[in-house]
Amino acid sequence: MLQKSFFTIISTILFLFYSFTTIYSQSKNGIIGKVFEENNQPIEAATITLLNPNDSTYVDYTITNNVGEFTLDKAKQGSYILQVSSMGFESFFKNITYTTDLLDLTVIKLKEDLFTLDGITLTAVVPIQIKQDTISYNANSFKTNPDDNLEELLTKLPGLEVDADGNINAQGNQVAKIMVDGKEFFGGDPSIVLKNLSADAIANIEIIDKKSDEAELTGVDDGNKQMVINFTLKKSKKNNGFGKISAGMGLDSKYFSNLNYNKFTSKTQFSVIGKLNNINVTGSNIQGFLKNANGIADDSEEEEETNQKNKSLSGYLKTGVAGVNIGHEFKDKESLNLDFFYNLSDNEGTSNTKRINFSNASNFNYKTQNKYNNSSNNYNLNFDYKNKSNKNNSLLIKGKFVKDNINYITNRDGFYFNDLNELATTNIAASNNKRDKNIGDINLNFYQRLAKLGRSFNVGLRTTVNNSSRLNNQTTLITRKQNTNSPTTSTIDAIRDEDFLTTTVNLNFKYTEPLGNNQYLKLETYLRNRTNNEDVHQSKTTVTTTAKDELLVYKYKHIENSTQTRLAHTYSPGKLNTYAAIELQELSRSFGVLTQANRVSSDLHINPIANIVYKPVRGQKYRLNYRKTVRNPNSFQSSTVINDINPYSIRKGNPDLNAEKTNAFTLNTVVHNFKSDLSFNTKFDYLNTTNAIIRSVTIDDDFIKTISYQNSGKKERFNSNISFGQKLKNIGLRYTFKNKNTYTSANSIVNLQTNKVKSTDIMLSLLLENNNKSTLDVKAGATYSTNNTTFSIENNLDRKYTKQQYFVMFDKDFTKKLSFNTQLDYLVFVDDKFKSNQKLPLWNATISYALTKNRSNLLKLVLIDLLDKNINIDRRSTINFFEETESESLGRYIILSFTHKLKGTKKKTKN
Repeated sequence: MLQKSFFTIISTILFLFYSFTTIYSQSKNGIIGKVFEENNQPIEAATITLLNPNDSTYVDYTITNNVGEFTLDKAKQGSYILQVSSMGFESFFKNITYTTDLLDLTVIKLKEDLFTLDGITLTAVVPIQIKQDTISYNANSFKTNPDDNLEELLTKLPGLEVDADGNINAQGNQVAKIMVDGKEFFGGDPSIVLKNLSADAIANIEIIDKKSDEAELTGVDDGNKQMVINFTLKKSKKNNGFGKISAGMGLDSKYFSNLNYNKFTSKTQFSVIGKLNNINVTGSNIQGFLKNANGIADDSEEEEETNQKNKSLSGYLKTGVAGVNIGHEFKDKESLNLDFFYNLSDNEGTSNTKRINFSNASNFNYKTQNKYNNSSNNYNLNFDYKNKSNKNNSLLIKGKFVKDNINYITNRDGFYFNDLNELATTNIAASNNKRDKNIGDINLNFYQRLAKLGRSFNVGLRTTVNNSSRLNNQTTLITRKQNTNSPTTSTIDAIRDEDFLTTTVNLNFKYTEPLGNNQYLKLETYLRNRTNNEDVHQSKTTVTTTAKDELLVYKYKHIENSTQTRLAHTYSPGKLNTYAAIELQELSRSFGVLTQANRVSSDLHINPIANIVYKPVRGQKYRLNYRKTVRNPNSFQSSTVINDINPYSIRKGNPDLNAEKTNAFTLNTVVHNFKSDLSFNTKFDYLNTTNAIIRSVTIDDDFIKTISYQNSGKKERFNSNISFGQKLKNIGLRYTFKNKNTYTSANSIVNLQTNKVKSTDIMLSLLLENNNKSTLDVKAGATYSTNNTTFSIENNLDRKYTKQQYFVMFDKDFTKKLSFNTQLDYLVFVDDKFKSNQKLPLWNATISYALTKNRSNLLKLVLIDLLDKNINIDRRSTINFFEETESESLGRYIILSFTHKLKGTKKKTKN
């Protein structure tokens, strides 16, 4: 019923939007004109803005088409100031009076020198400006609170999306880098930049479709671009220190504190950030921490989930962050950026998991009660040197040094129930897992342009050294046959001490020869060597009636080499870029225990590659990619040594595995009509893997699982991502509709029988938000997601679960000093196998009061999870089981905080 209601609501709203659009598009009234340069060349994508003459706030805007024409058809009758703006030109202003008749302003010419009106330079909010491959948003067009960071600002921009992991998508493409005033900030790491730089310091947000370094040097567009976001600072923030410091205390000993100070000049940038809190605010990318958050050595790292989901942050987290960034430009196009970042995470909590396991022999249920305490210390040093001062060559050097110290302490009580739902076995385990990791990474690229136009070569070298150690101390108490009169017990104490040293060397060489008529021949060579060294010392003591000691000591080495030689042809006439190549790839491996004879394999493969990029007009881009890749089994898949540190999940490699082959197709469509503010983005991916490396699972009568690997059958994966949105000016709303679908099909082997697993994920969402956010910001949305997983080995265990989320957000400035924000979320979780039907309302609110007119001192009352639901729900489905986990979350807390904006001292100027 809830599902039907959701689709009914969406269908009704979309119909109303279509009706409004149809009615208003029939209007023939409006303001028209043309915008030219002084040499009578039309200016495309110039911004035309109608301003209110009383306060210069914008009423309506549009942009010019490719011949310089524009139409404003949403204005009401009245007097306005017309503003015409374009990057590289000074703004043009004109007082106009608009009636119900069509107003033709004929030709407007933009000048390059300053333009003033009545001796006063007018400034107003120009929502969007476009020039070549850059879209610039005016930050003042979007309402932000005084203490908002850049993450809150980006979520308000049309066409941009920030997901839960901190990844940013702009117009259907993932953002690769973030810069501030054209320079990298903390290595361009989005998670650090977005969570620590203040939104009120930003004047413009530039979305740049950046050419590759090779294309920038040679001037030949190769179609290889990456999406970059550049935040430009307000003039008042340049050459003048700025930042903020805040702290708060609340109920149940909750606290937080933030520090951010920045100073940017034309040559140097300096930033310091700090953060300490116990309210689950990370301030940095914590995904690496979450991937290893289980602590105990179970199957969580080894199972390939059919619907892979990132783990959510549960329990209680204390975070400490400290960082410094220094950047300096020695001369034009030569700069060095250096940053250091420290992150402390301490996470503890409890969770309960319900799991249904199945095989062709028997089915059983498994329940766990978990208590964990996980902590990590991360040290990160990055540097980035760029020298593009010479027009004929460029040198880029990037380096990263990482040190991680991680400690996981987990207590897990596991209960196994047979197919009669009788308690058969208990598994009480305690684990202390310590991991120390040191990584060094150096990446060097040199580009040289030769005498003939278009002729160039590139040499690249990347070396990575990963030295890590892991100490796992685990005690397991097992009681079997509890449903009989003769139960048995055993205790297993195990210690596994591992040292890993992995070195990777990548060397590439590219040469480009122009053939004329926008055609180029490319010769590309890629050499890769990866060496894994593993030193293991494991001891186990099993106590039943007597004690049995086992000792496992070995040194293992796995060497993989890949040589790829590629001959390619490119064609770049302007709007079209094509790339077609044939690649000859040689793969070789040598692996095994050092005291035994090595296993050796070598293969030769031919891989076709093709890319087509077509950009017919500004705002439209279509891309089609095809590539065949060959992947060797990794070191643990082909290992000749058994890993049995976990007595209930044993891993065996298969040294006879062969490489798997994947054909990958990608189709991207990006359409953005700047005039109507319509965005339409699609992305389709299809992967077909043959000779696939799949899992083989055997489960015995004591519920002991052994995992191995085989080459068998094929894997298929299809992803589709569709998003479109438009601003409806007359009703003051913007809507965004998204649809994501994932289909996965893969073979597996369970107790020697083939099991084909098919999984389908569907997500639908609708977001409504108001356009005029100067004092009021309103959002409302709904999201529906479902997963369907089927298993050929057990048809009656096919699974379906859904999640529905509805929310409404209200942000109101009652006065210039008093603001109120509240958001209500309502979530519904339904799972047909666990008979769960959770309904979870969440309510948050904040009240802010500025103590000064310039809002430099702010009091804020934060109220989180006012209904105190204190729960998180995670699900996953794998090749032979599915589960649902309920975890405690932070719960309700209330904090009163004070924020003070930091300002530098301005230099005095002479009159």
